[in-house]
Amino acid sequence: LCAILGKAPLFGLMTDEGRMSSWLVEIKTSKEPDWGVIGTAIGRKVIDANPYITGIDKYLGTEVTNENMHLLKKMGSATAAAGAVGLYHVENLTPDAKQRGRELLMEGYQTYVIDDAEQARVLGNFPLEAEGRPEKPTVCFIGCPHNTYHELLTWGKNVTEAVEKRGLEKAAIPTLLFCANVVRDRLVEEEPLLVGAMKRAGMKFTNICTLSYCGMKGFSERMYAVTNSPKTRNYYPYVRYFTDENLVDIICTGEIPKGA
Repeated sequence: LCAILGKAPLFGLMTDEGRMSSWLVEIKTSKEPDWGVIGTAIGRKVIDANPYITGIDKYLGTEVTNENMHLLKKMGSATAAAGAVGLYHVENLTPDAKQRGRELLMEGYQTYVIDDAEQARVLGNFPLEAEGRPEKPTVCFIGCPHNTYHELLTWGKNVTEAVEKRGLEKAAIPTLLFCANVVRDRLVEEEPLLVGAMKRAGMKFTNICTLSYCGMKGFSERMYAVTNSPKTRNYYPYVRYFTDENLVDIICTGEIPKGA
């Protein structure tokens, strides 16, 4: 209706008051955080508030770019999937936060600190449901929300280089890369040799979504999916979440590394 009218009702996030923050979230991990885990932690804690997040601009910089947008997307999708966050502010980075700073914090705001211990606690509470599921991973899902061009390029290089380094003809399990057709087509046009290596390694493109696969009848009994998407994991706990580094190993070997 907003698109038809060319107008939007003046309420909620459309107002300055509606974008105020009742939560200050301080990221104090000793190194770059796992963006999916901290997004999940924030969503669980603030539920439907607008969190004001500090401590991550040192990893992301002060401008939204193609190099950091996918990290913000990963964190943001997790806040919405684990909670119902419709807007977050990042100090020194997102528009309102750059303009108004901590004036966005409401009187009486609450504080949530995510350090190494809290990040590990949240990751340790991710469900590992496995009833009827194969014992070892059978497929890897990358891209929920859909992959950006930067993500496709990075994953293509990481997996094909790992396969070549290990002396393999192809990876142990296939990787499904979820993306819009226009993004896939750009990669095909600009990186044809890489795309060929990706296909030989068992990487495939699809424009549907991970939940369409997860919702297939008998999926949980036939498939053991692994992913780096906290959104997928929050909506479908039969799919296991791993860091990017662990996923590359799992894709190549079909085995879950010890301690992962």
